[in-house]
Amino acid sequence: MGLFDFLKRKQPHPPEDDGPSPDYAFAHYALRQIALSDPLRFLAMAASPDARHFIYAVLKNVAEQCGRPTTFEAASVKIHPVRVKDFPCAVIELPEPREMAEAFMVALVVPIDTSFKEPPDANSITGRYFTLEKEFSLTKDRRTVLAEWNMTRHSNYGDGPPATVEAFVAALTGHL
Repeated sequence: MGLFDFLKRKQPHPPEDDGPSPDYAFAHYALRQIALSDPLRFLAMAASPDARHFIYAVLKNVAEQCGRPTTFEAASVKIHPVRVKDFPCAVIELPEPREMAEAFMVALVVPIDTSFKEPPDANSITGRYFTLEKEFSLTKDRRTVLAEWNMTRHSNYGDGPPATVEAFVAALTGHL
């Protein structure tokens, strides 16, 4: 081996980036895009008897797009139609996340007056999409972060509540 032979060595290739995990893509991309593109339809689907089929179809699509399945099945996803400050809301509770930034749960809140005599124009209705994400912790304590997404950006609101539906709904109330 000559003095400058180290210059001839091939550098190892960096590991391939498979992109976000399917679990992350399901909560942060797929559900968000569906929810924000048609908030009323999303709420109706979440409250319908066909909600499980809807979740299954979205999970299947995410698996096809990512080239690998999520780590959970549709049957393990729980849907909670609730109200936040008297606004209709769907909380989608997911299995325990495995990686940082994956979601414990997501919520679509539709800030509309439900006492209207005539329904508003569906095109004028917007939704607010929130995530409760797994956050890094130096201890073994479970740490969360509350975030809000629109179609193009992400707003991080800092430390989130415990990963329960009740605590998540209470935290959402403080952000509306």
